[in-house]
Amino acid sequence: MKNIIKFLFATIAIMMVWSCEKDEDQAVLSLKSEPNLKASTNTLSLTSANANNNAVTFTITPAEYTPAVEVTNVLQFAVTGTNFASVKEAGLSSGVLSKSYTVIEFNALMLNLGLPTGVASSIDVRLKTTVGKGSPVYSQIQKISVTPYALVSYMYAPGAYQGWNPPTAQALKSATSNGIYIGYINFTSPNSEFKITPMKNWDHSYGTNNNVDLIYDGGGNLKAANAGSQKLTVNTNTNKFTLSPYSWAVIGSATPNGWNDPDTDLVWNSTTEKWEVTVVLTVGEIKFRLNNDWGTNFGDDGNNGTLDAGGANIPISLPGTYKITFDEVNLVYTAVKL
Repeated sequence: MKNIIKFLFATIAIMMVWSCEKDEDQAVLSLKSEPNLKASTNTLSLTSANANNNAVTFTITPAEYTPAVEVTNVLQFAVTGTNFASVKEAGLSSGVLSKSYTVIEFNALMLNLGLPTGVASSIDVRLKTTVGKGSPVYSQIQKISVTPYALVSYMYAPGAYQGWNPPTAQALKSATSNGIYIGYINFTSPNSEFKITPMKNWDHSYGTNNNVDLIYDGGGNLKAANAGSQKLTVNTNTNKFTLSPYSWAVIGSATPNGWNDPDTDLVWNSTTEKWEVTVVLTVGEIKFRLNNDWGTNFGDDGNNGTLDAGGANIPISLPGTYKITFDEVNLVYTAVKL
């Protein structure tokens, strides 16, 4: 019996020593010093003339832990007042203690944040530090006043609707070069095929294998299932595209079909960024409407060339051939007798 008791005490003692050794192996990680972030400037007025110059440099002092461990550092950018609900991030490689941006790089980042061009906006920048899957710690916030500039860029959509000729293809516009391009194409027949090109040539193009996802320099032709005017949206951030019916037209007693369907469709001019049509009109009235529906329509209450939502019918006092233009951004129109 005594031997059994001695054996039990010995076993317990060994387990206690082993447990102590395990506790020592699993030392608690403690934060020794907070991360720190400094920006080389707090005011930036960006211009295209200085596109390749240095805009700003961020210098970091990483967080330190006891015992010393490898940390992951990420710069976070957000619009001031949003509490970093929507951020853009830039990771820093191990051992890298600074991050510099040229004017064109930082301008693109600001446009992706949604900042308006030509006016000063405030952004918040902070350093996010993590260890493994642990909770992050953050530096103090650096506030920077930034005035971005407009950086318009284009892509093109050559296809069967225009003879597969890139130089004359409809342009897709990204007003802020944020990777989202929008254009309007009048497809002349159902199942019309096309591709997306970054330039007005066939050097590079985007295709698809499923008519949703874009493949750079690969895949088959994109396809518009329906004929008629459609809005084409290309997102090079996600490499996806969408097509949706989108057409402006004139309708009314002065048009060939009167107040009946089909409307007289306008065609998008990507150069003037207006909708246009040349049409024979009789004495009567016209209005503009979207997608052959009265849900969105415009008239002219003052008969002064300025459009009003749901406004009065526009009078046509002389018969003849007219060139009609419609500017949906500035809400103005012209109807000029040729």
